[in-house]
Amino acid sequence: MERHLDERFALRVPKLSRWLFKLAFLLTADSPVRRRVVKRLTTRGFEALAREDDAVVLLLIDADYELHVIGEGFRALGFAERYHGHEGWCEFIGLWRSQWTEVRYAIELLIDRSDGLIGRVTAIARGASSGAEVRQTAGYVWHFDRGAVVSQDFYWDWSECAAAVGPDND
Repeated sequence: MERHLDERFALRVPKLSRWLFKLAFLLTADSPVRRRVVKRLTTRGFEALAREDDAVVLLLIDADYELHVIGEGFRALGFAERYHGHEGWCEFIGLWRSQWTEVRYAIELLIDRSDGLIGRVTAIARGASSGAEVRQTAGYVWHFDRGAVVSQDFYWDWSECAAAVGPDND
């Protein structure tokens, strides 16, 4: 799949794109405009991730980004607990891609809170060495500032995420 027009635009004028993202996130979580922006950014981000279009994904991530990788499933596969900045994200995603092929993402739930965005996403992939189909429902908590994701908690298992963020998120 090729890049969408809005992705091509965002890559050509990243400062303007960040400014527009930042404006959208200044709106209240119940704003229809903010809801559309959140859904579009999340969808575009996972589409870009699936097609290994890292430039689009990195556009959404702040240079000081911090990724917290939570869950025993990650430890079993050799992931570190934390990754920092664009280099850290590239290190993480390189290891992720070494484990899985043909990855598709299904966004099942998005909860927009004033302090961040919570997502339940199922990844469907093939094991890189076994070829077996794998299905894993993970939890994501994204924190935004300056028109980009500044930190992310990535939970191996959705139930761990739901327990961490509160009881109203099932």
